[in-house]
Amino acid sequence: MSITTAVQRPTVDEVRRLNFSQTVGLVNEPNMCSGGAATLRTILRETPGLGAGDRILEVGSNTGFSVLELASSSHCEVHGIDIEDSSVEFSKAKATALGLANAHFKVGDGTRIEYPDGHFSMLFASNVTSFIPDRRRAVDEYYRVLERFGVLAAVPIFYHRQPPAALLAEVEQAIGAPLPRWSRADWEEMFGRPGSELFFSEEYEYDYLTAAQIDAYVAAVLDQPCNDDMSEELKEAAGRRLHYFYTLFNENLAYTRYAILLYRKGQPTAFPVLHTSSAVAGTAIRR
Repeated sequence: MSITTAVQRPTVDEVRRLNFSQTVGLVNEPNMCSGGAATLRTILRETPGLGAGDRILEVGSNTGFSVLELASSSHCEVHGIDIEDSSVEFSKAKATALGLANAHFKVGDGTRIEYPDGHFSMLFASNVTSFIPDRRRAVDEYYRVLERFGVLAAVPIFYHRQPPAALLAEVEQAIGAPLPRWSRADWEEMFGRPGSELFFSEEYEYDYLTAAQIDAYVAAVLDQPCNDDMSEELKEAAGRRLHYFYTLFNENLAYTRYAILLYRKGQPTAFPVLHTSSAVAGTAIRR
């Protein structure tokens, strides 16, 4: 699959100063959500009823991974917005190359979503809300564009133990934004709204990567056909930058976990359950 877009390549010296998001845009790294396609399959499985006629929006679609996965796994019209022009153009080109006519991308801001009220059946926000300064305004926008009983799917990363201050400072410099020191409970409160229902919540921890695994991933990113026009010198500089970021994030993720959180906008009835219950371990059967 050949994907070409008109991209102004930086110099080698400029690459050495790029933050992570800028580097991702340069080499078209998938920058997938935590858990990758498995997370998206879980979201679709736990949100039955989505199909033709339904619309999904991803805020912070980056280079298109989640939108393209959702579009290829459902009959929904899937839209993605991102603030980076280059990422949007690459995503459009990839959707065309894959023949996914139900995948759509445009430049947009999560705090000012340019769609009408109640336009989407689902809104997906991976960890992008962490990087939005006015998070409450962004989440208000998420709910505004959701239809009645629509689903907000969020996959936030949170700290479950305190990392060293020096590591946090280096990560913030790498991503070019302040990093919230939030817990899972903080994120659950942020995404909740009066009348909404958190109907699915599942927590995961990250596997620690070896240097060889990081090297292999960097090579896979740079070996994409869309990077064939890069000089070897530029590829080498981009590879060193990626390796630095992935090694740094590997250290940071050892202090974090992530959760898949699914909220329903409104409930048919908000009446409390009287006889609550708990699952009995070892009795589930899945076929």
